[in-house]
Amino acid sequence: MTDAVLQLERLTVRYGSTVALDQVSAHWAGGSLGLLGPNGAGKSTLLRAVLGLVHADEGSIQVLGKDAGSGNVDILRHIGYMPERDCWVEGLSAVAGLAHLGEVSGIPPKSALVRAHDVLHFVGLAEERYREVSTFSVGMRQRYKLAIALVHDPDILLLDEPTNGLDPSGRTSMLELVDRIRKDHGIHVILASHLLPDVEQVCDRVWVLNHGILCRDDSLSNLTAAARGAKRVQFQEGDCAPFLEKARQAGLTAEEESGSVAVVSREEATVEPAEVFSLAKAAGLEVSGIRPAARSLEDAFLEALEAEK
Repeated sequence: MTDAVLQLERLTVRYGSTVALDQVSAHWAGGSLGLLGPNGAGKSTLLRAVLGLVHADEGSIQVLGKDAGSGNVDILRHIGYMPERDCWVEGLSAVAGLAHLGEVSGIPPKSALVRAHDVLHFVGLAEERYREVSTFSVGMRQRYKLAIALVHDPDILLLDEPTNGLDPSGRTSMLELVDRIRKDHGIHVILASHLLPDVEQVCDRVWVLNHGILCRDDSLSNLTAAARGAKRVQFQEGDCAPFLEKARQAGLTAEEESGSVAVVSREEATVEPAEVFSLAKAAGLEVSGIRPAARSLEDAFLEALEAEK
């Protein structure tokens, strides 16, 4: 698909005998994507593979329609990366270090300094810009890492556990910043986290990883649809597309979960089983099972992990 911001085809990454990513294939059209999974699930490895920091043993990675698995410099100009671990230029003030990194990314020196001041103001560090970063608190360091990721004005932002070590107030501030970046500045965001509330607040699509396997790829609205009385419908065989068409004609929100599974919901009202059977009959399909869709992102997350056992 040519409109993909990120396209993975059978991506496999190994560290010795450990398989960190196992035949991961997925398509993301852009917006805000949450990478969910327990520690060691492969979230950070996926981000590093996109950046070319680790090399794929099998498969391919495309970013904005171009090969990115080997650290393509043209692609890297479009990506900002906020790693989980601390990183900064030692011995320099926040603004000097950030301006230096701007120059490294290709911005002329005078423009890089102006850009550094602007970005530090955006992340809330304007008053601290002449301090060395080593003297910053944990929350300030997290915001400085975000500034580093933004200094060259990327199109895509990769965030690895951006709220690590933050208190509730700091978490809220960080997530509000990420939300502004996405909504007000049109930057695509990929947020890797084991904290479901973080993903739920800023992401519109979710990939669930476990033991290097992509075990769920769905929209957030679909995953949490049961709060509106949604139903997950399993058909005996065949494509569920005719059912989706009939459901939408009836005023329902309907999405395909897999070829033979659909999720249907109605805003502020429950979808009754009798209605599902009626729509399936009209579509010429036979229902083999109906059950409530996940009631929360946590339910969907645990359900996806359970399915991989």
